[in-house]
Amino acid sequence: MMLIKGSVVPPVVVLLLAAVPANAQLQKAFPQLRLGEGNQPNAGGGVVAGDRYVTRAAVIAWNRKWNSLTLYLLWRKHVSCSTLRRTITRPGHLIQVHVTDQPRVNIRRPVADPQVAFLTIYRNPQVPTHIAGLKHGARLSFTRVDSYPGGVWHGTFSVPRRYYGDGRLYGYNGTFAAKWCQLRH
Repeated sequence: MMLIKGSVVPPVVVLLLAAVPANAQLQKAFPQLRLGEGNQPNAGGGVVAGDRYVTRAAVIAWNRKWNSLTLYLLWRKHVSCSTLRRTITRPGHLIQVHVTDQPRVNIRRPVADPQVAFLTIYRNPQVPTHIAGLKHGARLSFTRVDSYPGGVWHGTFSVPRRYYGDGRLYGYNGTFAAKWCQLRH
């Protein structure tokens, strides 16, 4: 038991009060930056699970809850911050790149070990999503960063073509112009 201004407070409440500021510190907004001069379009493509893949839209999202910066290369044309969650759960292929868990990036330098996931989401909800991942070997670099509302990030991304453990071919080589999104959850 602890005394606070003449009242008795159980230890559980003291722990909860101490945990609230710690959790609030975890949710950091990505700083507003405008760096670099890149102007690459969404171009290039590759192979996902043996199927031809062409990127038509890209989104880069900072998740404040998980402190995670993720690049999404999508085959659908129209994606916005409000439709991103719905779009990435629709049937089809998707390339997802975990960039960093820190609210900062370098311009024109390769990102250190971006982690890539090639996802295949099936129409039948009973069939689980197929994920083929690559922890090393991908190359990602940003040529322009704009984290203001409505900003666009430009850069290049490549993964060497190779057969993965599931016996299917994966690979990618292209440029992107990714819409900036800052997600709260």
